[in-house]
Formats: sequence, C-alpha cells, structure tokens
Amino acid sequence: MEFLNPALIQDPYPHYLNWRENQPIWKDETSGHWVLTRHDDVRAILKNSAHFSSQAMGNQGTVLPLLTDDPPRHTQLRGLVNKAFTVRMLKSIEPEMQRIAKQLVAKIEAGASIDIVTALTTPLPVAVISQMMGIPSDRAEDFKRWSDALTGTLAGSSMEEREQEIMEMAGYFHSLIADRRENPGDDLVSAVVNAEIDGERLEDGDIVGFNILLLIAGNETTTNLLGNLLNILVDRPALFTELAENPDKIDAAIEESLRFDGPVQFLMRKVTETTELHGQKIAVGDVVQVVMGSANRDQRAYEQPDEFLLTRAKNHHHTFGFGIHFCIGAPLARLEAKIAMRTLLFRFTSVERGIGENERVGSHLLRGFHHLNLIFNE
Repeated sequence: MEFLNPALIQDPYPHYLNWRENQPIWKDETSGHWVLTRHDDVRAILKNSAHFSSQAMGNQGTVLPLLTDDPPRHTQLRGLVNKAFTVRMLKSIEPEMQRIAKQLVAKIEAGASIDIVTALTTPLPVAVISQMMGIPSDRAEDFKRWSDALTGTLAGSSMEEREQEIMEMAGYFHSLIADRRENPGDDLVSAVVNAEIDGERLEDGDIVGFNILLLIAGNETTTNLLGNLLNILVDRPALFTELAENPDKIDAAIEESLRFDGPVQFLMRKVTETTELHGQKIAVGDVVQVVMGSANRDQRAYEQPDEFLLTRAKNHHHTFGFGIHFCIGAPLARLEAKIAMRTLLFRFTSVERGIGENERVGSHLLRGFHHLNLIFNE
C-alpha cells in the first residue's frame, strides 16, 4: 500500500476507516514508514517524545528548528516562541483582526459567486501575522507564496522552484536581523532577534527558522481551518442558520471542524527505543506516521464520528498535535477563525455552492483549499 496515494487528497476518510479496522499498523511501501491510525496509538506516540522523536520531520529541520528539536533545547526555544501567542498579545491584536475581517467581508458581493480563499481565508491571516511581525503589508503575496513553498502546497511548482522560494524567504528574514538589533520594535521579529537563551543570543540560522515558523503558524492553519469549515457548512444550511442565530456556538463549530476535517492530517516521529504495537516490532530508527485525521474519527473515541455535531460534549481532537509539540499557532488560528465567522454570519443569512471548480490543496499533510467557490446571501 501507498500512504501518499493521490486518491486520498479528495477524501481520505474511507481509507482511514479501513486502516483503523483492518490494519491498525502497516508499512508504507514507498517510504518504508509505519502508519498508525487509531486514536489511542496516535495520542500515545505524540505524548511520548522520549521514545518517538520529532527529528523525523526531515529537511524542515534546516529552517524550522522548533519542530525538530527535543527536550531540553526544545523547552527553551518553545518558551521564546510561546511569547508570540500569549493571551495578552492576542487581545492586543484582536481589534485589528476585526477591522481587517470587516473590511474583507464588506468587499464580498452578496449573491455573486466568489472564491472565498482569495477573498477572505488567505488575506485575513496573512495580514494579521504580517502586522504582528512588523512586516510591510505589501509583502503579503510573498508571505503566502513562501509558506506554501515550504509546506509543499505551492500549486504547480517543482521541487527546485520550491527550494528557490524557501531560500528567498530565508534570505528576506536574514536581511531583517541587523536592523532589528539596532532599531528593535514591539514586533515579533524584533523579539526573536533580541531573545536570549542562557545569556546568549540566538544564532542567525535559528532566528531565520523561528521567523519562518511564526509566519507559517500564523497563516497556513487559519486559511485551511476556515476553508474546511465553510465547505462543511455550505452543505448544511440549517447549521449556517443556527450559527447566525446563535453566534455563541461558533467556538463549538470551530472545534468540530478541527476534528471532522482538520487542516493538519499527520505528523512523523522517529523511534528511539524498540517498541511493539499491535504485535508488530518497530525498531530504533524507524519512522512512524501518526494520522491525526484518522484518530479524530475513531469510533472507539467518538460517538457518531462521521457526523458533524455542534453538541459534541467531549471533543479531544488531535489536530493541533498533543504534548510538547502542540501547535504554537493554535490560539491565533482559533481566534481568527472565530472573528471571520462572526463577521460573515453577521452580514449573511445563507451560503450556497458557487460557480467554478473547487481545488483542494495538493498535500497529504495539510488539508484545505486553494479555491473554494461560494455564494453568500444577505
């Protein structure tokens, strides 16, 4: 079997169900990685960083050190990045998020078919993270292109073209270091440039990696979360109406969307101690792919797992990971999604499918839309 089968991009969930029931552990014939899909297995591996190292994230480690480090260094680095997404920081930027969301939603023509990815789900998070990082808004298109290149979702690009974009992004952030040391501001780039661990400043390479991580954590997740949620609601008009009439239920809708069709589908971990799962021995150095998108629909953990329910009382999904590598951008993504949905639901009373072909992000790791055509009605 092949894990990165193109057929999985459109709808991976029937495949996940088959694996959970019949092959809770199996080896991908292309990569040689073990694939795990059940809720309890996924949680146990994500929780155990000592025996399942994040170093399996591969070449992303060259630019995203926090994703590939383990304790104790990870703990120190994580403490720095967490400062970017504190409650205080998010509260301070919330009015600006609301302003940007209202501005973007005001431009949506009622009754007309629009690509919501272009109109809202991409520009909102890119504008917000640009402001938080102190980056000129006219670099927004560069930001989106660069982050898509790094995550492998840049449409129609070759590996060589992606690598060129990544190097351009790294070069840009490197060019900011000297100025932010001489003229620090209140922005996140200045905070990273001037941060210290054990009395020493970060090396330039780590500074670049941190800024790239902040960029990606601050926009990719939100874009895909919003696209997936709107794609769910467009086929459930009664739910759209219920949310419009009861905006206090938007948080529940966001959490259920994260479980039902999450923006991140799997993570990789490298085995550091021989272990056995479902009768299969996994050796030191082997790589396991833990499929959160499958775990989130495991009938052993959730009642009616394939139903989208606002009434779900215990929604312990794994979409943002679990344990020490829990997604740093989760609070920002949740807040942006909430503001975007409140703004849409305040203005529009219904949504329907638009004209044109929708296009899923061409990635097995990230699940979202490059294009999603919708019609909003007042």
